[in-house]
Amino acid sequence: MHSTLAELLENMKPGLLWVSREGVVRYANGDAGARTGLATGRRLYDPDMARAVSAVVAGRTPRAVKAHGTPAQQGGVVPELDCRVIPGLSADDAFVLIGQDAAADQGMAFENLLQVVHHDLRDPLAAAGQALHAARLGAEPGVEALCSTVDELLLTLNKLVDLASLWGSSALLANDRIELWPLLQKVWGELQSLADSRCIKVRFRAQGKADSLAAIYGSEIWLRRVFVECLESALRSGRPGVTLDIEHVQMGPRALIVFRDCGVFAPRSATAVEMPGVAKGARPAATRLNARDQIGLKLCQHIVSLHGGQLRDEVEDGIHNFLIDLPTGAPHRSDAQSQVDTAQAQRYATDLAALMARARGVKPNH
Repeated sequence: MHSTLAELLENMKPGLLWVSREGVVRYANGDAGARTGLATGRRLYDPDMARAVSAVVAGRTPRAVKAHGTPAQQGGVVPELDCRVIPGLSADDAFVLIGQDAAADQGMAFENLLQVVHHDLRDPLAAAGQALHAARLGAEPGVEALCSTVDELLLTLNKLVDLASLWGSSALLANDRIELWPLLQKVWGELQSLADSRCIKVRFRAQGKADSLAAIYGSEIWLRRVFVECLESALRSGRPGVTLDIEHVQMGPRALIVFRDCGVFAPRSATAVEMPGVAKGARPAATRLNARDQIGLKLCQHIVSLHGGQLRDEVEDGIHNFLIDLPTGAPHRSDAQSQVDTAQAQRYATDLAALMARARGVKPNH
């Protein structure tokens, strides 16, 4: 393909596929490849798109079709793509134009917003925290109440800044070996003063011996943050004097941390942040999560998903359980990172082969 034509097709928005009558991809630009998982030489997997291509090649008349794409992340929802198939450059091919993804546009807008939040709020919040600490020294009771209100606001905004700093960053590309059970109990110790102030105790139970529980790999700093958010939520929503039941369950290659009826991120209505896996009507409408808890939940969801896991809210015998579900074993990498790793390995192998060929005085094959 001519280099100029290739560059035009690659930078074309929306995504574009150049497909033969038989449904074999002759060319897929970057946007189309990312949204369909297709590449040059592969065959169309969506039957509706394949039929539309055959019909357009035969009748030389454009046709609209809806097709299934590739989820943005592993385990995500399969998107529906609005496509338009038009006759190609010859009598046996066609072009598939993939419409703009409104959800992707919204996601980009959200990422841009978080970048603004991260850069514009971080330093002012730090200065406000220092000023609040100074104001509390020798303050009158009325001022103390105002400081408490401002303190709650600053905590909420700081969570938002943390979420913004994490979103789209490489902060989780760590390979720390993490033992969840000791880490969870360590975090509880750090929150002991809050628990004592509310007369709340905890009962930890591990399925099997604690030293036999599998470790996971990732960022200990950020997984610690997940435990802090969950335990703080349980302590704030729990009734004074209750005992929290927290269990570690090993299920094959996955580790589950189960908060049994602890009220973790519990109060919410239909308009609040929804947890995956909860059927509508499973829990009666309740007070909407406040902003602090909504941001904390979103932060936890993002951290856990980047570790290859998920948060779940389940009902068992009328009891609401909150689960942190994480994979054990090898460090988790997203599909995109795996593709980068594979490409790097292939490049390394090619360079090594060329180097060895030069050492032998043989011209390398390309």
